[in-house]
Amino acid sequence: MVDHVYMGENICTKELNCSQDISVEKDCEVSMTELVDCGYIVVCIYRSSDGKFWIFLKNLQLLIKKIQSRNEKPVLCGDWNLNFMVNNKKLQELQNLLERYNMMNTVRSPTRITPFTESLIDVIITYKDIPILSTAVVDLGLSDCLAQIVEINMVK
Repeated sequence: MVDHVYMGENICTKELNCSQDISVEKDCEVSMTELVDCGYIVVCIYRSSDGKFWIFLKNLQLLIKKIQSRNEKPVLCGDWNLNFMVNNKKLQELQNLLERYNMMNTVRSPTRITPFTESLIDVIITYKDIPILSTAVVDLGLSDCLAQIVEINMVK
């Protein structure tokens, strides 16, 4: 599965290769990009619906700790195949983990809509105190999932 992260113009980025020990096919597939001038690391994560949730959760915590050790701010995004609109044990475990790190999902609208269902499986997770200017969910016609857009005040 390939997810894409697009940055605005004039943003200096650097791909990071420090996720090899965290990225596990199907369970927690990770790519990382540093926003050089503003102290953010954007992490795109895919978790297959067939993946092992507990490996995903453990590796997500390792990833957050690794970014914190660099004194940078994480922006976690991607298709996590966990419906944030349906409360269950897995979602509660994930939300407990995010709460421990003062993080939250900024996406509030369904990201996958079929004729019979709506789900919020694609996320943009940030610290609660990061200055979010706006979020949106839009259909680009490229996937069965809608694109998520977040505008962050990039002051370091």
